[in-house]
Amino acid sequence: MNNYVNNHWRNILIIGAGELGMAVIKGFYAQRESHPEIRLTVLLRPQSASQNAQQRAEQLAQWDIGILTADFNAVSIGELAQLFTPYDAIINCCGFVGGMGTQIKITEAVLLAKVARYFPWQFGVDYDRIGENSGQPVWDEQLAVRSLLRAQQQTQWVIVSTGMFTSFLFEADFGVVNLASRTVHALGDAEFALTLTTPEDIGRLTASLFFHTPAISNEVIYIAGDTLTYTQLTALLGQHFATDFTCQVERITTLKAANINAPHDRYAAYRLAFAREDGVSWPMVNTYNYREGIEVTSVKQWLVQEKMK
Repeated sequence: MNNYVNNHWRNILIIGAGELGMAVIKGFYAQRESHPEIRLTVLLRPQSASQNAQQRAEQLAQWDIGILTADFNAVSIGELAQLFTPYDAIINCCGFVGGMGTQIKITEAVLLAKVARYFPWQFGVDYDRIGENSGQPVWDEQLAVRSLLRAQQQTQWVIVSTGMFTSFLFEADFGVVNLASRTVHALGDAEFALTLTTPEDIGRLTASLFFHTPAISNEVIYIAGDTLTYTQLTALLGQHFATDFTCQVERITTLKAANINAPHDRYAAYRLAFAREDGVSWPMVNTYNYREGIEVTSVKQWLVQEKMK
């Protein structure tokens, strides 16, 4: 294994600049004051001419962050490895936009390039706990990525388990929180829980983990902005909106039937996948941010910040 110390991971590549990628970039950029030696580059899909893309490019230039472009579907593992070789560390924030197999392809390229340190795209649930055949093919792929990393000793890795994005819980299409009807649809059981974290907190905490002393390596680290049962969520929403909310349990048999009847509805698949007693939540006391005393955004605070009324 490479015997790197923290200040030797200087040349850092962040893959992706979507919602999470930009949050991670901001987290690392904020570390420059105490770690002026780091050089940041972001790998993007070929740029579009959209206004958002132009604004993003201007922001990255203002922060003195280099830009590479590559289409994961068009390049080989070897070609990706050539792109990755100059970097000491890679933080993968590209998500599932490249389709099935993309995360395995990126990981294989990282290992082929002998990158010293890798944070894979694992910003989600506890895939080890959930195991295979979850009904979510991309979740099974995440397990395959972990197997690749654990089978080698050359590249150090850190997996950051974050739970669900806090904002996703309130997406109307997800169907858990219905603000119009003042209803919480509990997936599986009212006492099942969800762990929720904002992208901004994920970005800050990932950067903190990266520069932590002593160095963290070959570990699954849990972070969380909040962990709530559906019963607790119902009470919290009632308090915030100053009106009664109802908790309606969506039984697993019902969720399975809905998924079978609409096999291409990704939200139906998500509702079924998250209807679990374990693997999608963990106690706050088990998190890195709790142990380190780092403040994070709870669901209650998020509701206030987003001016949810």
